[in-house]
Amino acid sequence: MERARNPWWVLIGSCTGLFVLMLDSTVVTLALPAIRSDLDASLDSLQWIQNAYLLTLTAAVVTAGRLGDLRGRRRVFVIGMAIFAAGSVLAGAAGSAGVLIAARVIQGIGGAALLSLSLALTAAAFPTESRARALGIWAAVSAIALAIGPVVGGVLIELASWRWIFFVNAPVIVAGVAILLARGWESRDETASERIDLAGVAVLAGGLTAIVYALVEADDWGWDSPATLALLAAGIAVLIGFWRLERSREEPLVDFSLFRNRPYLGASAAAFALVGAYWTVMFFEPQYLQQGLAYSATAAGALILPITVPMVCFSPFSSRIIARFGPRATMTLGMAIGLAGLLLTALLQDSSGVEGLLPGFLCFGIALALVYAPMSTAAMAAMPPEKAGIASGVLAMDRVFAGALLLAISGAVFQAALPRGAAGAGSADALAGAVSDALWPSIVAVAICTVLTWILVRAPSPPGAEPHPSQLVHHQHHRRFHL
Repeated sequence: MERARNPWWVLIGSCTGLFVLMLDSTVVTLALPAIRSDLDASLDSLQWIQNAYLLTLTAAVVTAGRLGDLRGRRRVFVIGMAIFAAGSVLAGAAGSAGVLIAARVIQGIGGAALLSLSLALTAAAFPTESRARALGIWAAVSAIALAIGPVVGGVLIELASWRWIFFVNAPVIVAGVAILLARGWESRDETASERIDLAGVAVLAGGLTAIVYALVEADDWGWDSPATLALLAAGIAVLIGFWRLERSREEPLVDFSLFRNRPYLGASAAAFALVGAYWTVMFFEPQYLQQGLAYSATAAGALILPITVPMVCFSPFSSRIIARFGPRATMTLGMAIGLAGLLLTALLQDSSGVEGLLPGFLCFGIALALVYAPMSTAAMAAMPPEKAGIASGVLAMDRVFAGALLLAISGAVFQAALPRGAAGAGSADALAGAVSDALWPSIVAVAICTVLTWILVRAPSPPGAEPHPSQLVHHQHHRRFHL
């Protein structure tokens, strides 16, 4: 297959999609107080602004990657960018919470292609001798977008409007689409099966939506109400049906046999707990800083930088840390630091103001930086080469699903703990206590998965063992934090 004349244009084009995707994961949470005020949105609606996006990503990310392999990665990526841009414009123009939630679903459909194919486009464009350098730049773009997101979001919200956190995506995406169409080249997986598990996508989306919807609405309906119990039971039954369906498929959406591999299961557990905790922290803490402690959006963005900046600081040293201590020790230490950070944040939430929160934020940010590179090393090094693609896709799905599920559970705890009418600006103590309670599901998840990480993740391959090229690509892929 002929190489692009200048593969750096492909890198630039793919990084534009990656940049807006990473930026979105931090800026939207900062805008929630302004969105609530402007659109008169309920707490349930605020949760759905995030959950609708995460659920769509969960259901679509593996299928988008498969479509790219079959129909052309550049083509599907460009279509995904166009869909994400359309959703962004609709979100920025939304006149109601319902329209904004629908726009987030559209963003999720487009974002699935960006999440699954940005790395593949970059890796395919470069020859072996320059691929590592390109992937390092690609990873750095992701980390930078994640790090600067809170500040960029805060400035846009305060100086312009929350709508601009969505509008700003469009010109960046237009530039990326133009570059890829003019200078990019097409790549496919010629060995990929033509089968796409659309039935699995529909069943998975239905089951997850039913469970999340029941959790979000349980405080209004009542936890023991027939509607809540029936919807939870239906969602669980549908997911059991999904498990049975996937076991009978030759080309499943989720290959559950992957989880028989102990290192892969351990890495998946660590990713599930830590990413779910990330979405919970990033949903509640910016709201608390703005509504409870009366900080501006810009100041709140700056105050949550300890969660995002460590990824940039630690990324250049991640390979050396893994080589020295191994993925098992590095991941377990990171999970333990993350657990300590969550505990500090929860225990000091309602008593010490922002000064007490910053050490917990920093610990959690360091945990994110320590866990992600060894997580990929442990997961992908344990997989045979022919399973690398589906294993990476399921790992991505696991992370996004974690965000939707833990955010829904934490939101239910938050609403149950918050006295009626206590969400206003004058209810800082009640808001702090409810946010503290909302962190405990994440604390329990991280505690359990810290133990699982130590038990299940084993030492890396013996020195001198040559990794499969796909494992190198996926190792580079997960040197940064995405969703």
